[in-house]
Amino acid sequence: MKPIHYFIVIAGIGMAIMILTDFLSVGRDQPQGFGLGSNEATGPPAGEQTVPALGGASPPDLIREYENMYETQLKEILTSVVGVGDVEVMVNLDSTPELVVEKNRNIRSSTNQETDKDRATRNQNDQSRDEQVVVVQGGKQDQPVVLKTLKPKVRGVLVVAKGAENIQVKAWITEAVQKVLDVPAYKISILPKKG
Repeated sequence: MKPIHYFIVIAGIGMAIMILTDFLSVGRDQPQGFGLGSNEATGPPAGEQTVPALGGASPPDLIREYENMYETQLKEILTSVVGVGDVEVMVNLDSTPELVVEKNRNIRSSTNQETDKDRATRNQNDQSRDEQVVVVQGGKQDQPVVLKTLKPKVRGVLVVAKGAENIQVKAWITEAVQKVLDVPAYKISILPKKG
């Protein structure tokens, strides 16, 4: 046999072993994660249904990851504001990110007009609405078509900072948090830091 024949036999045995081990190690399909940073918006459009974002982490862990990310970013930005010293930030989120998925919608409407023997008319309207999530088939599992990923809503923010006793500095911090996290002022608490 020539060396090329040995190579072909060894490659064939290797592929057979890989295929065989793939069949022997059968496990449950896990949902795949979706990109959390794409097409972010502040709320779902009218008539759109949202579903919780799928990911490898459980919802409490995913919420904590987002809270840590928001806290770190706010802390970095607020420490560079004039009059603000050492800063501690705590962000409390309401939920995990949500995915807005594409749907096939079928709306049917029918009107029936009846007249009785006394010439009284009665209109009867029937409406039915059928929605199905659009699914892309591929790989080991089907995935919905995602229109956009919505950032989680912020429940409240606590900022403890040196210099927050100054009214102007407190106003700047409040305005920054409002603009960055899209949170109303009554959900933001700014407190001066000891020392």
